[in-house]
Amino acid sequence: MAEVGSTIATWGWGFLAVYVVLILGLGYLGYQRTRTQDDYATARGGFGFLALALAYAATVASGSTFMGIPGMAYGMGFKAGYYAMIYPIGIYIGMLFVARITKKVGDRFGSQSIPDFLGDRYQSPLLRVLAALVALFLLFYIMSQITAAGWMFETILGLDYGIGIWVAGALLLLYLTAGGSHADILTDAVQGAIMIGVTLLIVFMFATGWGVEGGMSGVNAALPSDMGWDSHTDPENPTFANWWVIFLLFIAHIGFTAQPHLGNKFFAIKGTEYMKKFMTVSAVVGIALPLMFLGGVLGRAQGIQIDNPDAIIPMLFVENLPAVLAAFLGVAILSAIISTADGLIIAISQIFANDLYRKTYVPWKGGDPTDERVNQRALWISRLSTVFVTIAAVIAVMTPPQYLSILLWVGIGGIIAAYSGPYLVGTFREETSKTAAITAFVVAFGVYFVIHLGPQFGLYEGWYPYNENPFASSGIGFIISCVLTYVISKFTEPLPTSHLNKVFRPERVSPDGSTSDD
Repeated sequence: MAEVGSTIATWGWGFLAVYVVLILGLGYLGYQRTRTQDDYATARGGFGFLALALAYAATVASGSTFMGIPGMAYGMGFKAGYYAMIYPIGIYIGMLFVARITKKVGDRFGSQSIPDFLGDRYQSPLLRVLAALVALFLLFYIMSQITAAGWMFETILGLDYGIGIWVAGALLLLYLTAGGSHADILTDAVQGAIMIGVTLLIVFMFATGWGVEGGMSGVNAALPSDMGWDSHTDPENPTFANWWVIFLLFIAHIGFTAQPHLGNKFFAIKGTEYMKKFMTVSAVVGIALPLMFLGGVLGRAQGIQIDNPDAIIPMLFVENLPAVLAAFLGVAILSAIISTADGLIIAISQIFANDLYRKTYVPWKGGDPTDERVNQRALWISRLSTVFVTIAAVIAVMTPPQYLSILLWVGIGGIIAAYSGPYLVGTFREETSKTAAITAFVVAFGVYFVIHLGPQFGLYEGWYPYNENPFASSGIGFIISCVLTYVISKFTEPLPTSHLNKVFRPERVSPDGSTSDD
């Protein structure tokens, strides 16, 4: 086995070298397209529907889909399939609500992030700042991706986890600091195509019962009784304790679309006329990729012994495939992990460069946010923030967490709870008021903190299973945020009609000189 591992590592380093050359080339292309802060932040109007759809699906999938969810399946069995198959449906339903209006309003007002979009939508610098500060919780999400990359380096390349996470950070910085969003989307599109191939292989291995006597039925028979496909809930498992918390898992993921690193992808599509094709392709790919959970089930059925469940997919390759193929697929999964981490880092960099500096500090000091010198400073802040955020994430996961999927939700659950009402309700209900948006934002985040974050930080014991289930507590926060946004808007003054017309009904000049609503 040691000899096989050595062979895999040798091939793996070769494939990694090819991968580094590829991302450096794509990063250089991104650098050539990046001249302004807006280029770095959004790649506005720079991509067609296919490339952006692959990039979006790859960003949604992340290291959690390719390692975290299979890890849950290894430890929990077929129950993890509820997470795998429910979450993309929720996300892409949410996308239907917000994608088109985010693109239109973002382009119209020059919004460079989702916090910036909310500030422009509601004419509220306060909401922009609140959304930016809450978005800093994305650091937990980045930490989970760096952790996944560290396990990949250790399993496939034989590199110690502690060194692997630093190498992963260096790979990200190779192209992000120069190319920004253009480099992010270019690399993610290529990585998305690779991820499709890896998923198809895992589905084939499971469908044929690879390495298990009796085929696919044998896989189920080889699992403990509480992990089989007829086992649905478990009162002692907070993630799948009952059908209500499974339903909340679905609800929470509708709000997942509000994540800043996903919303800023909408700015990059060439025009709203491509939006339907973009949403269709990204949804089809995005719903298929979570079938990776079947690899975790197969690994458990094969009896593979592993200390960290999140490393089951690379170990499955090592145990079952020729060394050259296992190495290639390992590097392919590494690229999947990188495809989410890069978008997250760009999103956080814009909190400092755009939301807090260009759109908050500069106007507060009486400056002009559109001034060319301000934009150039913001561009440099973006690049420096990229470096600092990446280093901070690596340092934070020197000791790896138990489950990647749980770690990333510690942070993003609060974003979902806070953003969902102002973002989702506000995109299709014009009468949504500024007061309602701010109140719902603050209250829903407070509820999520009380239910989930407080117990996680050891402040108090909490209410089972919500104190241990970020999906359920996020789902409750989502419901509260949306209901408060709607109800409070009924009793508070809406935004000025002139502003709402600018947001929802911009005047369009036709060739004969007449005007009409868009």
